[in-house]
Order: sequence, then C-alpha cells, then structure tokens
Amino acid sequence: MTRGTVLALIIETEKGGTSAALMDEKGFSKSREQGQLWVSHPETGRILPFAGEGQFLKLEKRRNHYYALLPAGSSGEAYEDLIEETDIEEHDALEGSLKERGTTEILVSLTGTIQKRHLEMPSGSYTTHLFEKGSAKIKKKCGEEAIELVLAETREDLVYESADLIYHMMVLLENEELSIMDVLAELKKRDS
Repeated sequence: MTRGTVLALIIETEKGGTSAALMDEKGFSKSREQGQLWVSHPETGRILPFAGEGQFLKLEKRRNHYYALLPAGSSGEAYEDLIEETDIEEHDALEGSLKERGTTEILVSLTGTIQKRHLEMPSGSYTTHLFEKGSAKIKKKCGEEAIELVLAETREDLVYESADLIYHMMVLLENEELSIMDVLAELKKRDS
C-alpha cells in the first residue's frame, strides 16, 4: 500500500489543547479503520500507534494537513517515549546490515530482539504494545499486514509489507512460545 506524502497532523482536544504529529495516507486509513490514531515516526516514517489517548472524535484529511479532535480527557504527546525507545532503530540497523550478514543470522538477531522486548516489556516499544494487547490483537495485525501485502502495487511496497508481515508473525510466534526457527525447520522438511 503506497504510504503517500507525509503531512502534519494537528491534534486538538475538546478542552482546547493542541499538539502536532505526522501522518500519511496509510496512517490515516489505519486510524479510520481502527478508531485509534496511528502516526508517522518523524525519523523513519514508520506507522506507530499514538502514544497518548488515541481514540478520536473526528479525523479528517484537509487540504494540506490532517486534523484530529480528541475527547476532553485525552492526554499524551504523539511520540512520548517512542523517539527514545523504539524497535525501529534496531530493525533499520538489521536491514542495513543485510548485505554483511546471512539471512538466518538476521532472523536469529530479530528473534532475540523480540524475545528481549517480551521479557523486559520496555515502555514505548511497539513490540511491547503488541504483547500487552495479546494474541488476538497480534493475529489481527498479521491479517492486516497480509492484506496490505496482497494490495501492494510496487516492488518497494512488496518488500516493505513483506517485512511487516514477517515481523508481526515473529511476534505472534514468540507470544505462542514458538520461534521463526520452528518455521524454518518446517520449511526445511518441505525442501526435499
């Protein structure tokens, strides 16, 4: 799914407070679909759940920005804790070292990162967010990512959405006390 141009997201509360974030078409669609704000990470462009109270009363795409109205009791900055503690940087580092390391080693490393998040549950981590929501939510995310992969129109989107699906699948496996190594063992059986 094409992510489109990243625009400002103006966030107001019924009390009158205002803040800002970034959003693209994918984040806008995901927000509308789920009833919760999803914003673009300012450095990586990845779509992440809003760190504060993400339920909105109104979400619109205006001419040159997005606009969200949150209930009066809403609080939290869009990127609270997400800039300092995200899984994005580690995943980007893995992607950057793809040419230097073997695929299995990268899967082992990513498995270790996911296991560490599951054990430590650090605040602000997207992986922690998934584990906190539980198996049903993680399975739903896998389904959403599979649909986005099927709908991908460009080679870049195919790669991006495939990576999202594999990552979410690995989180699901960890949540179910399995790992990607179990999947690779099954694939090895089929490669005969």
